[in-house]
Amino acid sequence: MIISRVSELKNAGVWKDFSAPADIQLKPRTLIYGFNGSGKTTLSRVFSSIERGSLEERLPPETAFKIEVSDGTTVTQDSVSNPFGSNLLVFNTDFVSRNFEWDASSTKGIAYLSEKKVDARKEFDVIAPKLSAAMQKTKTKQKAKNKADKDVAGFKTRVARNVREVAASSSYTQSYDARKIQRHYSKASFGAEKKLSESDLKINQGILAQREPLPTLSFSPSLPAGLIDWFKDGQALLTQSVSGIASKEFEAHSDALRWVEKGLHYHDEHSLNDCLLCGNPFSEERRAQLRLMFDRSWTEALRALEDAVKNGYKQRQALRELYQSAPKEAEVTAEKREAFTRNRALFEVAIKQLGVCVGELLKCLDGKAANPTKEVEVTAELADFDLEKWLAEYENIETALTATVKYHNDAFISFAAKQKDAFTKIEAHVLAANQGEWNRLQKGVQDAEIELEAARTDEKGLADRQLKLRNDLQDHGVGADKMNELIWAYLGHKELRLVAESGGYKILRPSGKPATELSEGERTAVSFCYFLTHLAAEGRKAKDLVLVIDDPISSLDTAARTYAYSLMTRMTKKCAQVIVLTHNTSFMNMVKREFQNLQKRDDTKTVTALLSLDCRNSGNGDERTTCLTNMHSLLVSHDSEYHYLFRMVQDAAQNKTTDYLFLLPNATRKLLEMFATFCSPGQPTFAGALMDHHNELPRVCRRPST
Repeated sequence: MIISRVSELKNAGVWKDFSAPADIQLKPRTLIYGFNGSGKTTLSRVFSSIERGSLEERLPPETAFKIEVSDGTTVTQDSVSNPFGSNLLVFNTDFVSRNFEWDASSTKGIAYLSEKKVDARKEFDVIAPKLSAAMQKTKTKQKAKNKADKDVAGFKTRVARNVREVAASSSYTQSYDARKIQRHYSKASFGAEKKLSESDLKINQGILAQREPLPTLSFSPSLPAGLIDWFKDGQALLTQSVSGIASKEFEAHSDALRWVEKGLHYHDEHSLNDCLLCGNPFSEERRAQLRLMFDRSWTEALRALEDAVKNGYKQRQALRELYQSAPKEAEVTAEKREAFTRNRALFEVAIKQLGVCVGELLKCLDGKAANPTKEVEVTAELADFDLEKWLAEYENIETALTATVKYHNDAFISFAAKQKDAFTKIEAHVLAANQGEWNRLQKGVQDAEIELEAARTDEKGLADRQLKLRNDLQDHGVGADKMNELIWAYLGHKELRLVAESGGYKILRPSGKPATELSEGERTAVSFCYFLTHLAAEGRKAKDLVLVIDDPISSLDTAARTYAYSLMTRMTKKCAQVIVLTHNTSFMNMVKREFQNLQKRDDTKTVTALLSLDCRNSGNGDERTTCLTNMHSLLVSHDSEYHYLFRMVQDAAQNKTTDYLFLLPNATRKLLEMFATFCSPGQPTFAGALMDHHNELPRVCRRPST
C-alpha cells in the first residue's frame, strides 16, 4: 500500500488552489524537485499530518487537502486518518525539532523489540500478520457499509426525484428531497393498497397541474379560553384579605402560619398528645383553637390562590403561543396583505402589553400563595392597567384579523385541500412502488453495520494485545547500538556516541561529556541516522514502509551528500515507497539516476515518478502559487541545471514573461556562474572568469537552448 496521488492541496502558503491533473501520480519511487520556497516543506507537512493523525501545527488552520492511497482510501483535512499505521515515516525539519534537544544533547528513544523474551516475541510476530489481515477486513467491511449507506442515499434521492417528476407541482415538490423519503419510510410502511391505477394517477396529476393558491391559514386571534376570567379573578384574589382568619398571636409571625397548619394536621393524623417541637402536652383546648383558626374558609382561600397560580402559568403559555402563531405577511393573499400587516402590528403591541400584566399578576399571586397574610406590592404596570379599555381596543383588532383570515381561507381552502390530497396520494403511490427495495436496502445497511462492528472488535482485540506485547518487548538500548553504527560509518569517526538514558538518548563525546556544540553537518548526520534507525524499530517490516524524506543533506559537503545518498538508498531499497523531496541539484541527480535505473530493470510496470514543484508569480507579480507537475524534460535528460536555467532566462528575456520573476535573479547568477566556470576553469573567482568572456555573453545568451 502506497500514497498514489496528491489530488488537492489548497490554502497552505504557496499552495493556493492545487488540483492534480490525471497524469500526476506518485509511484513506489518518487522524486520531487523544487527550488527553495516552492512548497516542499508544506507538502512534507501534509504527509506528516497523515502520519500523526492530525493537522500539523505549522500548517495554516484553513489548509485543505485530499490524499489518495493505493487501496482506495482517501484522506482529507476533515478526517485526518493514518491508513498506514506505524509504517508511514516522514523526515523533515519538524521531525528533527520534535525529537532532538540539541542544547541538552538529548533525543527521544527508539523502541526496538527485544529478542530475549522469546515467547513474547513469537506471539508478537504471529499477531502482526493477523492484525494486518484484521485491519484489511475492517477496511473491507467499512467499504461495504459505506456502499450500503451510499445505496440508501442514492435510493432516497432517486425516489425523491421520482416523486417530483410524477407529482409535477412546484408548491409541493420545490423543496422535496431525500430527507422526506427517510421520514416517510421511518414512520410507516406503504403497501400495495397505496398504489394508484393509471386512470386515478392521471386524475390526481391533473389536479396538481392546475395553478395553486397560497396555503390556508389556521391562525385565530381569539384570546385563550378563560384568560380574561382568570385575570379578573386574580385581581380580586389580590385584594382579598385572609389575615382576619388567623389568630392575633400570629400577626407578628405570619411566615409561620403554613408551618403551624401542617403541624396541626400531622399531630391529628398520628394521634400525638405531646408537641413534637417542644415536648409539652398538646391539649384538646389548644387543638380546638387552632382548628378554628384553620377552618374551611382558610383552606378554600389558600386553594383558590394555588389554583389561580397554576392556571396562570397555563394562560401565560397560551398567550405566548397565540403571539407566535401570527402568520407572516407573505403567507396572506396579496389583496389583504397591506391591511393584515397593519393590524398584525397592532395585535403584537396589544398582546405584549397584556402579557406584561399577566406576568406581573402571576408574580403577585405566587407571592400571596406563599405567604397569604403578607401584603403584596403591585407594580405600576398592573395597577394602571385598564382591562376593559384594553378589551374594547383588542376587539377591533381581533375583528379585523379574523375577517382577513376568513377572506383568505374562503377563497382558497377547498382548492388547496383537494390539491394537497392529490399530492399525498401520488406521493404514497411512488413510495409504495419502492417499498420493497427500501426494505432490502435497509437490511443491507443493518447487516453491514453488524459485520463492521464485529470486524472492529476483532481488530481492537489484536491491536490491544500487540500494544501490550510491544510495551513488554521494547528495548531502547538496541536502537542506540544500531544508530551508533550508522553515525560512525557516516562521519568516519567515533567522536560521537548515543547512550540510552531515561527512555531516550544522550549524545556524548568520547570523554563522556554531552556534545552540546554540534556542527550543522553533525546535526544533519545524527538526525538522518536517527530517522533511518526507525525503519526497523517497533517490529516494522521494510516491505510495508512508506517513507517521505525532505532534503536529508542540509549543510553537507559533496562527500557527505554522496554518503547520505548511499546510506538512504541502501537502507530503503526494500521499502514499499520512497518519496524524496529536494532542492539540491546534485542530490536530485543522484536520486534521479537511481530511480531511472530501477525503472529500466522492469519495463512492465511504472515504478518511478519524476516530479517538480512549479512555483510561479501571479499576473501582477505580488503573489506566488505552486503546483505539482511532471519534471521538465531538460531536468530529466541532463545532470546539469544549465539547460533548464538557460531556457528560463531566455524565455523571460525574449517573451517578457514574469512567471518566474522571483527566481530570475538567482537563476541568472547560477547560469552565468556555470558558463564562466566552464569557459575559464583556471580562474579562482567567478568575477574574474566573467570578465574573461564578457564580450561573448550577449551573443551566447541569444543562442537557442541546447
